[in-house]
Amino acid sequence: MKKAPKTSEPAPQPPTPQPPAERPFQAWQWQNGAFAPCDSVPITDRGFRYGMSVFESLRITRGRAEFFEPHFARLIQACFDRDFAVDETALRATLALFEESNLSGFARIYVTAGDGPPSAPTAQPRVLVFIEDRPPPNTDDPLEIGLHDESYQPPFGGLKTANYWFNTDALAQARRKGLDDTLLFNDRAELVSATMANVFLVIGDHIHTPRRSSGGRPGVIREWVINRRKVQERRLRREDVLAADEIFLTNSWIGIHPVATVEGRPLGPRSLGPRLGAELERQRSEKPV
Repeated sequence: MKKAPKTSEPAPQPPTPQPPAERPFQAWQWQNGAFAPCDSVPITDRGFRYGMSVFESLRITRGRAEFFEPHFARLIQACFDRDFAVDETALRATLALFEESNLSGFARIYVTAGDGPPSAPTAQPRVLVFIEDRPPPNTDDPLEIGLHDESYQPPFGGLKTANYWFNTDALAQARRKGLDDTLLFNDRAELVSATMANVFLVIGDHIHTPRRSSGGRPGVIREWVINRRKVQERRLRREDVLAADEIFLTNSWIGIHPVATVEGRPLGPRSLGPRLGAELERQRSEKPV
C-alpha cells in the first residue's frame, strides 16, 4: 500500500509578548527606616504563626488616606494595649507612602509581633502595609443580613487582630444562604457587630449601637456617626434587632451601608442611613477626612 507523503508541521512560534498586568495588590514592609516593597510575610513571624498582630483598615483615594489621624491613634493604642514596642515613625510614614503611591482602594496597616517564642515580649514588631485595588462599594444597594447562631467572643474586647477566622467563617455561612452579611452575638446573647462592620439600630426615634463592653470595635465611622447624632450605646439583643425599624452597618471601607432585610424580614423605610451616607460622601468630596 502506497504511503501518503509526510507533511511538514509548522515550527512552534514563540509566545506573543503580553503587556504587563497591573498589580491589583501592592505591599510594603518597614525595613531600616523606610518602606520597601514586599510580597510575603516571613514564616517565622508570630503574626503569621499565632495571629499575633493588630491592624487598621483605611480607604485610599488617589493616595489620600481617609481619616488617617483617627486610624493612626487607634493603631498606637492597640500596640500599647498589647505591649508592642512599635516605632511610631513607621506608622506615621504610611501617610507619605500612600501619597506617593497615588493609588485608590482598600488599605491595611499591620503591626505584627515579629519573630520569637509565643510568650516572648514584642520588642521588634514588624510593620506591613498593603493596598488592594478594589472598586468602591455600592451603598445604594441595601444589604440582606441574617443572625448568626454560634456565640462570638471578640478577642481582647473587640481589638482588631489577625484572629478573624470566626468572622470569615460566619460570613461564608451567610453567603451560602444568599445573604450579604450576618450579625454576631456574644456568649451573653448581646449584639456585637456584623462580621466586619459595626451596626446601628433605629427603633422609633432612637438610634442604638452595641456598647464597647459587648465587644464592638471602636470604629472610625462608628465614632463619626456618634459625633453627629444622638446615639445610645447599650446592650442590645436579638429582640432589639427584630424590633428595629432601620439598620445600617459602618466601617471605613463601606462607609454607611443600609440594610434591607433581616432573616428575610423587610425593614421599614430607609431614611437615616442614606442621609448619614450622603453627609459622609459630601464631607469626602468637600475636604480631606
